[in-house]
Amino acid sequence: MYEYLVTAQEMRAFDDSAINIFGIPGVVLMENAGRATFIEIQKHCKSKLKGLKVAVVAGPGNNGGDGFVIARYLINHGAKVTTYLLAPRNKVRGDALINLRILDLMGASIEEVEDSESLFRVSEFWKECGLIVDAILGTGLQSDVRSPMREAILLINECPGYKVSVDVPSGVNSDSGGIQGFAVNADLTVTYGFRKLGMTVYPGKQVCGNVQVIDISIPKAISERNPPLARYVNYPDINAYFDLRRKPVAHKGTFGHVLVIGGSPGKTGAPVMAARAASRIGAGLVTLAIPEALNQTLENKLTEEMTAPVGSDNRGHWNKDSSRDILELIPGKDCIVIGPGLSTTEFAQEIVEMILLESTCPLVVDADAINCLINKTDILGRARNDTVLTPHPGEMARLTGMPTGKIQADRVTIARTFARNNNLWLTLKGAATVSASPQGEIFVNSSGSPWMASGGQGDALSGILGGLLAQGMEPLSAVPLGVFIHGSIADRMIADNRLRPVSAMDLIDGIPQYLSELASA
Repeated sequence: MYEYLVTAQEMRAFDDSAINIFGIPGVVLMENAGRATFIEIQKHCKSKLKGLKVAVVAGPGNNGGDGFVIARYLINHGAKVTTYLLAPRNKVRGDALINLRILDLMGASIEEVEDSESLFRVSEFWKECGLIVDAILGTGLQSDVRSPMREAILLINECPGYKVSVDVPSGVNSDSGGIQGFAVNADLTVTYGFRKLGMTVYPGKQVCGNVQVIDISIPKAISERNPPLARYVNYPDINAYFDLRRKPVAHKGTFGHVLVIGGSPGKTGAPVMAARAASRIGAGLVTLAIPEALNQTLENKLTEEMTAPVGSDNRGHWNKDSSRDILELIPGKDCIVIGPGLSTTEFAQEIVEMILLESTCPLVVDADAINCLINKTDILGRARNDTVLTPHPGEMARLTGMPTGKIQADRVTIARTFARNNNLWLTLKGAATVSASPQGEIFVNSSGSPWMASGGQGDALSGILGGLLAQGMEPLSAVPLGVFIHGSIADRMIADNRLRPVSAMDLIDGIPQYLSELASA
């Protein structure tokens, strides 16, 4: 289900361990990286290499050193390669210098390009190249790209040739996925050892093109001893879920009872979708607590799920009796989903606070329940069981007081910090949804697409998560799995029926078929 994702610091530590503890020379790792990248170029570049015009654009560091190795292999296979060094030669050191000297001894074409005028001159040749290798900047970039790298990136992006980035597209922050001013828009990114965290979240993900993770012979024991904190969820580990169904004496009580709390005038659809999603994902029982005046409307919409009308005014708003009535419903429940259509009135806020402080079962806090916590996030740390908070970027901005743009610029750090500080699971929804555990583990989701961008999808997700937690799954399994299932169902519907919008109800109704396909896979 998971693929490790590494930060720049983690990758440096793995490299250092391979070199200093296991005794693998750095130049061997560089050779492995360059050769493997050349093999990927052979696989993915449609042009024949013999006689192909190639520009290898290199910086002075180890990323450039990988580029020098790639240049050598391309030359050996008949390509017409010119290597462009964006720094004085005396800036190249260590393993990279070894490989630069080899190119010199081969009589390879190497040009030093240190200013904008020279760049614009050589870029005319780049435009004629069928292949451009971006070996400018690696994983250590933390500030905006400076000249001449900045101009080189812009000029590379203007070229029509096939663009291959070494390890990470130059200009991408490999930890956050942010663009440090400008980034190479790669067709293929060949990354070494492990996928980099910033390559899986936007906007960095968008410029990576086809990503190939290749082995450069870093011993597996290194990552096993110090596993990275982030993981990429690219396949559902469904065994824990199906194991629940292999008990012949199981009954509806075995699979848990979900209590969904939500609904208000004009917002009766949201809690219905959450309740139905919990049923479809396999919760044994689902009860929807709603304002009494809305009970008839909700009963008409539900079949398998039960309703529990609680105190309200005659228009369907929560009132002073609502919290007391809901408190009586808590015993015997295995998970509570609170927020879909809840509203943010004074009495709705009372309900949210009461649930966080009084409930002893796992909680999924979504939608209006999140908005009820603005300026009250200290309550979150007082919850008595596992809590999963599921904000979209706008809700996260309101919750933290940060601008939405800042949230989106570093989703991983913000999700991790909030989860740790409040001792909860946080699922920050959006493209490449990021889930963070109370311990700071990160799970980046790979499923889903803009075709599922519609009202009610968050309600569907909260119901799926609530249903999995009610069945006894730990959040460590339930949260990444639920998020992946949610997006993957939409992906399959799009694949089966070509491109079309996927509504929340379509997705919810597709849960059983999706699970059936997984069971028979």
